[in-house]
Amino acid sequence: MFEISLLVLGSSRIKHFAHGYADMEVAIVVKTDLLMKAFQGNDDIVRKELLLNEKSINLFYMNSLTEQKTLEELVILPLHLHNGEWKALQDVYISGESIDSVSDAVQAVLEGFTLITDGEELIKLKTYSVSQRSIETSSIESSIMGPQDSFNESLQTNLSLLKRKVKNISLKTIMGNIGEETQTQYAVLYMDNKVSRDNLDVLLRALDQVNIQGITSASVLQQMIEEVPWSPFPQLLNTVRVDTSMSSLLEGRIVLLLDGAPQALIGPITFMDLVNAADDEYNRSLTATLLRHLSLFGFFLSLFITSSYVSFLTFHPEMLPPPLFSLIATSRARVPFPPMLEVLILEIMVEILREAAARMSIKVGQTIGVVGGIVIGTAAVEAGLFSNIIIILVAVSTLLSFLPSNVLLRNGFQVIKYVFILLAGLLGLFGQMIAFAYLLSHLVKLRSLGSPLLSTGFNNGRGYSNKGVLRVPKRGFIKNSSRTNR
Repeated sequence: MFEISLLVLGSSRIKHFAHGYADMEVAIVVKTDLLMKAFQGNDDIVRKELLLNEKSINLFYMNSLTEQKTLEELVILPLHLHNGEWKALQDVYISGESIDSVSDAVQAVLEGFTLITDGEELIKLKTYSVSQRSIETSSIESSIMGPQDSFNESLQTNLSLLKRKVKNISLKTIMGNIGEETQTQYAVLYMDNKVSRDNLDVLLRALDQVNIQGITSASVLQQMIEEVPWSPFPQLLNTVRVDTSMSSLLEGRIVLLLDGAPQALIGPITFMDLVNAADDEYNRSLTATLLRHLSLFGFFLSLFITSSYVSFLTFHPEMLPPPLFSLIATSRARVPFPPMLEVLILEIMVEILREAAARMSIKVGQTIGVVGGIVIGTAAVEAGLFSNIIIILVAVSTLLSFLPSNVLLRNGFQVIKYVFILLAGLLGLFGQMIAFAYLLSHLVKLRSLGSPLLSTGFNNGRGYSNKGVLRVPKRGFIKNSSRTNR
C-alpha cells in the first residue's frame, strides 16, 4: 500500500491537489485518512461517520451544496435499510458511480456529490440540492402577448425549459466545463438536422481556446468567443427569453447556456436579430413589419439628428430654410457654447441621468429620470445655457435609440453617436458621411460564428427565416393537405 502525505488546506489547495494527481489511479484500498487530509482546512466539507453492523461507513459532502433532507433520503436511509448487510456499496446505491482516482473524488465533493466509502470501495452519489430562483417574467425583454417564462441561474432548469418545448431527437446537447478554478458547466444545444457544421465548429473551437480562471456571466463569455470583441456591435444574441431561444434552434442556430447565468447566447445571427423585438412573432404581419422598419431606420436616424444640428449651424447654415434658421438663431441668442459643445454637454447629461436612474431602486430611479430631466432641462433653457430646440432634438434622439430591444446594441450606438457629433463639428456633413461609410464597412466585415452579420433573411436556400426586414404571415407556413383543403 502506498502512503501519501497530503498537505492540502482550503478549497484552492484542494484544487491544486486534484490537478497534481489527475493521472494517478488508486487501485489499492482507499484510505479514509487520505481524504481527511485532502479536505483539511475546509470547514464547509463535512465528514460523517456511521457504524452499521460493526462496519464503519464514512460520508464526505459539502454542506453548502447539499440539503440535510436530501442527504437523509438518498444516502443515510438506504444504508440503514440494508443494515450493513451487503457485499459492496454498489449493491446499496445502484445509481452510484465508482471512483478510482483521488483527484476525481476531490472534484466530486466540490461539485456537490457525496462520497461514500467503507474503507475498501469509494463511490459518489449526486446529492446537489441548493435553493434557486424560480421561473419568473423577464424585466429586460418584456412581452405583451408571448410566453412570460424566462431563464434563471440554474443550467438544469434552463435545459428543461428548452427541451419541454422542443421534443425532437434531433435536438443535441454538448456539455463541458470552462474556467480553470470555477469549472463552470456550459451546454451547447443545436438541431442536428438543421445546424451548419461550420458554425458549430467555430463555436466549439472558440470555447476550447478560452483560458480564464472563472466565468462570472454569459456576457463575459460572449466577449471572449466573439471574433471582434472591440466592436460596439454584439456578434451573438444575448437573450433571457425561452421562446426566442426555441425559435432560433428551429431555424438551425446554436444556443449556448452557462450555469449561473440567466441568459442564453445565440448564433449565428444577423443585424436584424438585434433590432427585432420578441413580440414581432405574435403580432400581425403588417404591424410587425412596420415596427421592424421603424426600429431599423429610426435607430440609424438617431445618429443623424443631433449631429446634423451641429453640421448645419457650424458649416451649412445656408441649407436651412430661412424660417427655420431664424427660429434656431432666436433660440440660440443667449447660448454661450458653440453647437458641438452644446450638444455634447447635453448628451452627456442625459447619459448621466439614465445611468443614475438605472443604478437606483425602481421607484427612486423613475423619479430621478423624469423629474431630473424636466427640472434640469427647464432650468437650463431659462438660464440660457441651452436652446429649447436642441433639448427637443436630444430627447427625440434618445427615444429613438430605445426602439431595439437588445441592450448591448443600444449601448454600442451611444458610443457611435459621439463619433458622429465630433466629426460633424470638425467637418460638417462630409464628416457625417465619413462616419456613416466607416460604420457600414465595419458592419460588413463583422461575422457571427463565421457567418456575415449583414446577411439577408434567406437561410442557405432553405427559405425565408421570417426574422428579416419583412414579417411573413404565418398562413404561409401551413402545409397543403387533404385536411387543410376541406
